[in-house]
Amino acid sequence: MEDLTQEQEQEQQQFDQVHPSKKTGKNLSPGGREFLSIASALLRQSWPVWLVSLVTFLSGVWSIVSILLTRVQRHGQYLLPFDEFHLTRTLTLVLGFILVYLSFHLLQRRRTAWWVAIFATALAIAAHLMHLRTWYTALPQTAIFALLIVFQRRFSVRSESRNIGMGFLLLVTSLFIALLYGTIGFWMLDKRDFGMTFSLQTGLIRSLRQFLLIGNSDLVPRTRQAHWFLQSLDILGIVAVAFAMYSLFRPIVYRFVERPHEQARAMAILKKYGHSTFDYFKVWQDKSYFFSPSFESFISYLTVGGVAFCLADPVGPDTDRDTTIRAFLNFCTENGWQAVVMMPDDPPIYDKHGLSLLKVGEEAIVDLDHFTSKTYGAKYFRYVRRKFEGEGYKVLQIKPPISPSVLVEVENISRKWLTLPHHREYGFLQGRFDRAYLEKSTLYVLRDANGTMVAFINEVPSYRPGEANFDMMRHIPGLHWGTMDYLFAQMMVTMKNEGYRTFNFGVAPFVGIGDRPNATLTEKAVNQLFERLDWFVHSKGLKQYKLKFEPVWKDSFIAYQGGPVGLLRAALNISRIL
Repeated sequence: MEDLTQEQEQEQQQFDQVHPSKKTGKNLSPGGREFLSIASALLRQSWPVWLVSLVTFLSGVWSIVSILLTRVQRHGQYLLPFDEFHLTRTLTLVLGFILVYLSFHLLQRRRTAWWVAIFATALAIAAHLMHLRTWYTALPQTAIFALLIVFQRRFSVRSESRNIGMGFLLLVTSLFIALLYGTIGFWMLDKRDFGMTFSLQTGLIRSLRQFLLIGNSDLVPRTRQAHWFLQSLDILGIVAVAFAMYSLFRPIVYRFVERPHEQARAMAILKKYGHSTFDYFKVWQDKSYFFSPSFESFISYLTVGGVAFCLADPVGPDTDRDTTIRAFLNFCTENGWQAVVMMPDDPPIYDKHGLSLLKVGEEAIVDLDHFTSKTYGAKYFRYVRRKFEGEGYKVLQIKPPISPSVLVEVENISRKWLTLPHHREYGFLQGRFDRAYLEKSTLYVLRDANGTMVAFINEVPSYRPGEANFDMMRHIPGLHWGTMDYLFAQMMVTMKNEGYRTFNFGVAPFVGIGDRPNATLTEKAVNQLFERLDWFVHSKGLKQYKLKFEPVWKDSFIAYQGGPVGLLRAALNISRIL
């Protein structure tokens, strides 16, 4: 892994000289200094985007507020011979709303949003300058226009329409801004405008009536300001609803129209070219799909916080793999994402494409022939068998479809299992409890002498030739410590008899990371971060648990873009997908 670059080391030395009392140099561990350097680099990369987005938002707000603060005049002085004063007021209002809306897209570095913001800001400046007496109201728009030009290279992300969460956020934001404008607008009106004054509460009610097309028939406008204000509510309501529907329509169309076709195509490719332990989970509902230019391969991924987490390698013919990876990395660049590949089977290929590799654990592979002929007959497993068989326990294999009564028992065990310390459900790399999912799985269940189910394991397909795989292993609290060992042992014997050669016992995360004599600063920084997360601390005991089954250990990696900064981004977001 990478050590600190020379530039980072120089920056650290300069900081130490300027702030000798800060605990940023010798008083911090090497991993701590690495974290400081990474965080500093991340801040330097992102502040212009935040600045432009914030100023755009404030500029849009100022345009809207400036309309509320100035009244319609009977006679105005213009650069151009416009007779209708409210025409430019309406333009300023609409453009202000558009700038607020665009600020959210600029925060995601969208190139299209940058172009629209440039056009909208230029129009806003022109609208403000038409009124010579209030020329100064164009200053905020002039500032944002200058910032957009200066930092234009920061906005290179192409449009993306799959995020329903962002669609809902923009929908709510659009409607909220329109409603807030109406509420404050009514509250700021003079009594002469409608012959009455409005409180914030009545302003809210009047605005809702206007936007819901119920109307305010009892309001009689007495001034041009009152006439224009009612018209502006109608116009802003139409604009807000249009933007809100657009924000939500695109991701919904993708989710319910395009995505089912993509999933069917991915499943067809998987059936033909599947080769990985994790392939079964690549076509789950939480994943998105990227298809190669030939449409013969796909990558399964999930985006969180600007990071595209890919599940293992591409699925498709080997001859298409390099092209698929290269095209996906370009796709991530266009969308402003950082690519992270979780548990690839072929790590060196990503090093060739410029990604960094980090060992994140070790995968346990049990040789079923060795287990059944030697390990199963060893002293420990003889004791476990005598213990449970002597007390009347039985292991049963239940093939799908699973009956409703069995699913009720399984769900009851799962619910109790989740009450144990450090136990929760994880996604992305594995499945979550779902009756429809388990109904189609082969179950291995353990029943006590009374016939009560006390533990279960569900088998899932592995696309590695000759390999057996599982997903969930759950039991009720308070059982003997050897319960799951007995269930796993009997399961492996059954699988050996069914013709499987190996059993994938899963990954023991973060084994040996950061504590090796030659560990890099990056590895030590990673170790310090994950040591503070309860799940990772707990998971380190998995290797000790699995050792008794005498597996063969295979290093597991992640491949990531962006060097140390990219690794930090991945680490900060990985808990959101697991």
